Amino acid sequence: MRARTGLIAAASLAALTSAATFAAGANSVTPAPFVAWGLGALFAWSVALATWAARGIGTRSTRAEEVLRASERHPRLLLDSIPAFIHTLTPAGEVEYVNQQIIDFFGLPIEALRDWSRVTHPDDIGRVGALLEHALKTGTPFEFESRGRRADGVYRWMHGRGMPQRDSKGQIIRWYSVFTDVDDRRQTEEALRTSEQQLRLMVDSIPGLICTNTAAGEVDYVNKNLLDYTGKDLSELRNWPVVVHPEDLPKAAERWQHSIETGDPFHVEVRVRRADGVYRWFQCSGLPLHDSAGEIMRWYNLLTDIEDRKLTEEVLLGRERDLALIVETIPALVWCASPQGAFTYANSRILQLTGATFEELATAWTRFVHPDELEAVVRSWERSIRSGEPHEVQHRLRCADGSYRWIQSIGQLGRDSEGRPTRWYGLFIDIDERLNTEEVLRSTRARLARATQVATVGELSASIAHEINQPLSAVVTNGHACLRWLTAEPPNMARALQSLERIIRDGKAAADVIQRIRALYRHAPPNNDALSINDVIEEVESLIAADARRQTVVLRVDLQERLPPVRGDRVQLQQVISNLARNAIEAMETATTQPRELRILSLHEGRQVVVQVRDTGTGMQDYTNAFEPFFTTKPQGMGMGLAICRSIVEAHGGQLRATRATPSGSVFSFSLPAADAASGP
Repeated sequence: MRARTGLIAAASLAALTSAATFAAGANSVTPAPFVAWGLGALFAWSVALATWAARGIGTRSTRAEEVLRASERHPRLLLDSIPAFIHTLTPAGEVEYVNQQIIDFFGLPIEALRDWSRVTHPDDIGRVGALLEHALKTGTPFEFESRGRRADGVYRWMHGRGMPQRDSKGQIIRWYSVFTDVDDRRQTEEALRTSEQQLRLMVDSIPGLICTNTAAGEVDYVNKNLLDYTGKDLSELRNWPVVVHPEDLPKAAERWQHSIETGDPFHVEVRVRRADGVYRWFQCSGLPLHDSAGEIMRWYNLLTDIEDRKLTEEVLLGRERDLALIVETIPALVWCASPQGAFTYANSRILQLTGATFEELATAWTRFVHPDELEAVVRSWERSIRSGEPHEVQHRLRCADGSYRWIQSIGQLGRDSEGRPTRWYGLFIDIDERLNTEEVLRSTRARLARATQVATVGELSASIAHEINQPLSAVVTNGHACLRWLTAEPPNMARALQSLERIIRDGKAAADVIQRIRALYRHAPPNNDALSINDVIEEVESLIAADARRQTVVLRVDLQERLPPVRGDRVQLQQVISNLARNAIEAMETATTQPRELRILSLHEGRQVVVQVRDTGTGMQDYTNAFEPFFTTKPQGMGMGLAICRSIVEAHGGQLRATRATPSGSVFSFSLPAADAASGP
């Protein structure tokens, strides 16, 4: 008896162990048939052992009863401990048994749980009922997911699996089912689906064509925009070269292969065929995604439509070509510079004229400016760069053959719509022939003026001779008469005295004639207008510039700003300054050692406005007689110029002076009263 009882206990323990193993597996991935088999084996084996033991020992035996209770207690303990919801159904589908996990979860006793619809979500009752009804009728296993209401009223998703147990005749004697809580999984799946939908919506909403490729370069995904644009599906787009323009395909394929082999980012511009057969330009860019080991997992590619940009670029390139053709064709020397003054462009005419490369001009343009004008050119250019004011200066430019030609350099600073400087645009205008023509014209005018002066002097001389001929003749006649009366014997003093009186009368008449002729040929009385002496000097500068250039004399004009006005005749003051300047130029003709420089200055000293004319010539030996009539140091001079200048200055209430300059040359200066101190209206 004792051995028999041990055998029964061992068999029960083996059954429990087997059932626990299957039940635990059902909570994870164990298929429903194996779970149902384990549960069925557990119940059947326990009941059989208990019955057999009771019959063998006797119903009144205390030990048999203990074995029977143990056979019932151990399976229940095992089923209640499994982390899953386990229950059994009768062949008719009525709840027969539920484990403690179900009671704890729903918070209801088994009697209440026999109506399973009480704890099932209303939306799932119809579907679940239909599945169970079908399974009960057909005897086929069932599997479904539904929401069960927890004790706190919260619904959670459950995954249920059920399988029938059959007897030896194939009749269903019981249904075993296992339910597991899959709510967390469902929420995770839902979150993933939502995220995937949002990501797909975002990818499809991007204004570009997107595709992904495997590490080997095969297309594995394209967004909706790419499908719509090409009118092809994913399988067709796996052969992507069919939508690339044949002329662009070799370049695209080469760069794509290079990126696949090296992992370098992919960039190329190609034409892609649209669904209607029209090709449009796209910028294709691709980047690889690497894993933690640095291996490429996938390629992400973006195709951006740049057709409009390409068309705009083509228009701009066309305009640029037209503009370049215009700039290279117009008969002008065109240059450009940055706002800071660095040269950025010179057209071919400048390069041909100078015989230099652009790099030589850009880095050492000062080498091509004549040394005599270099300082003035640099000063003017730097002033324009600082202030942004237009640049304009005349200077000589060295040509390819080493000769110099006069040009006029002008520049204008360009600005954008917001007023920011963009670049300097300039021209070199060749004025060499114009200056030569003007020089010839000035020379002709000078010769004509001298001829006119000679004619005027001759006319004046003839007029003087004609007008004083009679009084002089009368003087001679009366002189002879006086001589005869004095040599007579005896001398006739009365008649001699009368002749002398006539001589005096005729002499006065001759003087009156000369005065009348001088008044006739003298200029009208000078005007007495308020004027700027700086303006007068600048006007003279333009008149004598050609003479200075011809004599290779550097002309410098330094004018003091905000000088008070003076009163006088503009023409006569121009004659004074012009005469002094021309004398200075002529005085430097023989200078060989010192530089030839003519400076004209204006100053304000007290209540006087002073004008100075300085030269670097040989100077004069005697400055005391410089303003005397007919005093001259020039071989062909008449000695009247400085005398006339002094007369004009003194007529304006001023003074004219001459001194020796240091280290050489002369300084002629005159002062005039300021307008507030001058007399007159």
